Amino acid sequence: SKVRVLMTSGVGTLPIGSTSDFRVKDGTGAVHGVAAGKYTLTPALKLKVDGAATARALPGPLLFQPGTSPLQLKHLYRGSVQVDVVSGKLRAINFVGLEQYLYGVVPSEMPFSWAPEALKAQAVVARSYALATRRTGAFDLYPDTRSQVYLGIEHEKPSTTAAVDATAGQVVLYEGQVAKTFFFSTSGGRTA
Repeated sequence: SKVRVLMTSGVGTLPIGSTSDFRVKDGTGAVHGVAAGKYTLTPALKLKVDGAATARALPGPLLFQPGTSPLQLKHLYRGSVQVDVVSGKLRAINFVGLEQYLYGVVPSEMPFSWAPEALKAQAVVARSYALATRRTGAFDLYPDTRSQVYLGIEHEKPSTTAAVDATAGQVVLYEGQVAKTFFFSTSGGRTA
């Protein structure tokens, strides 16, 4: 399945780009080519597309799709990025496969150097938590401790990616439902 991760909201400008050519689908469904590079979006949603010399306003929401390289906001992310305007400000949502999302979560929530079985356990718990706590509305998850820390491609490690792959599709169940598998990095010596 895919998850929708809220990357940012309520901002006046948003950097987006890629080291390879990429595409953007506007609100009418038209797909435009975007040259490799870095761009700064404003709520006007103006962008140079299809080889044009000047930027033009595109009807939102905009769905940015990667070419041969990932898309970059603050960090590099797998999947696509939807940008829309809410109350005059920009909002960006990363649409990404659940397993690819976990590639960026597990090493952000547990040291990548820990034992393989610990990393596998974290992968199962993180997958379960993501599925059990999905929100309704425009997005499913936050990229921080309100859901789980998700730092994208630059934070991925071979050891944690292997743990995600080794446990693909595995979740914790409770009474026939995916369990809310709460976890934390520091308990202060106490648990409730």
